[in-house]
Amino acid sequence: MVGGGAAGTGAVGALRAQGYDGAITVVTAEHGPPYNRTTVSKGLLKGQFGVDAVVLPEAATPGVAWREADPAISLDPVARRLTLTGGAELGWDALIIATGAAPRTWAGPAGPAARERILTLHTAADARHLRALAGLTGSLARRVAVLGGGVIALEVAGVLHAAGAEVTVVSRTEASMSRHLGPAVGAWVAERHRRHVRYVTGATLAGATSTDGGLRLELTDGQVLDVDVAVLAHGTEPAVAWLAGSGLPATGGIAVDDRFRVRHTAGVYAAGDAARTLGPDGRRGPGGHWTLALEQGRHAARTALFDLGVTAAEPDPFDAQPTFTTDAYGTRLTVIGDPGAVTTETVLDGDPASDAFTVAGLDAGGAVVSAVGVGPALAALRLKETIRLRERLAMAAEQGS
Repeated sequence: MVGGGAAGTGAVGALRAQGYDGAITVVTAEHGPPYNRTTVSKGLLKGQFGVDAVVLPEAATPGVAWREADPAISLDPVARRLTLTGGAELGWDALIIATGAAPRTWAGPAGPAARERILTLHTAADARHLRALAGLTGSLARRVAVLGGGVIALEVAGVLHAAGAEVTVVSRTEASMSRHLGPAVGAWVAERHRRHVRYVTGATLAGATSTDGGLRLELTDGQVLDVDVAVLAHGTEPAVAWLAGSGLPATGGIAVDDRFRVRHTAGVYAAGDAARTLGPDGRRGPGGHWTLALEQGRHAARTALFDLGVTAAEPDPFDAQPTFTTDAYGTRLTVIGDPGAVTTETVLDGDPASDAFTVAGLDAGGAVVSAVGVGPALAALRLKETIRLRERLAMAAEQGS
């Protein structure tokens, strides 16, 4: 396994659960055992607990060699040779690539001192660093700019606001969360931003300079923000740059089939955010979700064991739906399916003007492709099977009656 996140650890657990008793090696980029990364922008950033409290159970799987802080730098799939940063070369019978995604960086004008205060948030170490610079470790709360309009930006803004920091969220669009949550909930999130923090829309970062112990940000609309630290939350991209020269189809993620075999490459599999899957409508499958990556890693492991002749039955094509929760200034959001595929929406219950409602998202053919619960989650969770089967709402209502 190359990668110790959700997909990699999910694969480890599935290998042992399926009765595989051979050697397993996991190559990771971080120090320490694998942990639940969904807590980085939540409990770890809040300081509710340390990383030891969210170590994954797969860390105790017997017979696994964890090569920590020694990431892979190159791959020869023909010779079946994996080269690590420290110089070691590993062979394999089956290789599962689960390197996940990396946060996008910003290449605009800024000196070294300014860049030290423009942070991304992806690891436990990032959370510790941000806590210190944002004044969450005992000193007075600081001024923080959150640059971006996605899930991480929303969670970080909420945590910092609750801790007493002076927060400014800078979003390229007014309802930037619409791509992640659909138009109705995206508009609801925008209103919550305006209610709790300073919310700047229609702009992004143009330049940054260091000040006496702080940071001056120039925005594309001409505004200037004086802050102590900025959090860059411009999304992620598949962490596959290390595969350059390998011959693997890795542009925009590693192309895999519906059982996570890397196309045209025997013995190599990919899962999680490093993989590029296609949905039933031919669109690229959604990514960035912990539970989905976990299930993909497990599925890839089952495929590998079948190909190796360890198990007799080939797994079915993968069809699990992404499900995740996030927090918007104290209100829980439950998201099922792919709101990015939504053409029209219908409110199932509640009132979008309140903090308790549920929206179903439909594609162009009227099939339910997503559900988002704001506050109560039950109505959204009831649609999981409807979304998996891509049924219409009328069919779901008939089956439930």
